[in-house]
Amino acid sequence: MMFTETIAFKHWVFEVPSKLTRKIYSNTLCGYSEYNVQEFRSFFKYYDEIFTPEITDLLNRLGIDYKKDTFLKQIQDPDGRHSFVITYQFLGSMHVNSPERMKEPFILDTLEYEPVSDRISVAFYQVEEMMIGMEIIYVEILFRVK
Repeated sequence: MMFTETIAFKHWVFEVPSKLTRKIYSNTLCGYSEYNVQEFRSFFKYYDEIFTPEITDLLNRLGIDYKKDTFLKQIQDPDGRHSFVITYQFLGSMHVNSPERMKEPFILDTLEYEPVSDRISVAFYQVEEMMIGMEIIYVEILFRVK
């Protein structure tokens, strides 16, 4: 891809036009959670715990404005605890840089979250859609409320 940079995180390697993704986010007025403040007001209570320096740095390197999520949902774990799943999207391509995960499909039916901390996990997946001739990759951040 032209004008891309390589970004490695855990076992994923991304080729992303982060400046282009950043430009798209700069033209977006607000995120899903901000638009639905009443529905997700408890989400903002955990904002600083979710967006640790490691997470904000990763999202920034991918060109994502972490304040402008694509989708947010609250789920209940089988043990009754609540969690948030925050979704973002960015342009680029990805591959898995791990022999034990090489057979992992990029387009997934179920996500396997990779732990970042005891409360935060991330997953990346591609969908069969394109924007301005480039693949769209989604990142989901799972935050467990304790």
